[in-house]
Amino acid sequence: MDELDHATQILERLRTTLEAELVQARGQRLLIRDLDTHGLFERARQRSAFNVQLAQLEHALGEALETAGRTHVTLVDLAPQASQRLDACMAEVRSLASALRETDALNRKLGERALGRVRGYLAALAPGSVAYDRRGACRPMDDLSTACRVA
Repeated sequence: MDELDHATQILERLRTTLEAELVQARGQRLLIRDLDTHGLFERARQRSAFNVQLAQLEHALGEALETAGRTHVTLVDLAPQASQRLDACMAEVRSLASALRETDALNRKLGERALGRVRGYLAALAPGSVAYDRRGACRPMDDLSTACRVA
């Protein structure tokens, strides 16, 4: 029963960690919109630290649940109240992880759009030289190249 309480405490820490990361991930949209590279690199560093902390918590949770499950009795048989708290906390963690996954997908899509916009601006400001091969296909040429490739 003590291990179930320990597992519940770990799950609650996992939940608060996921909640904080979800808030940070939603705030990342502003960094993408403003093209704040320093902020985005700092955010990537924070996310890396979050991933390490999350892996540690998941490992600790697995060990606690393994220790609690060494007997062949169900969690409900061992401690009905603790198992209900554990189930409720697991459900919250699942929903937070799902929300974080969706936010990450949106941030990734926004980042791709921002990258496309930056590439478009750069192409408009410094267009590359373009030549046509003998089939009429457009091929970018090096700035200093004067020779054509023959296929």
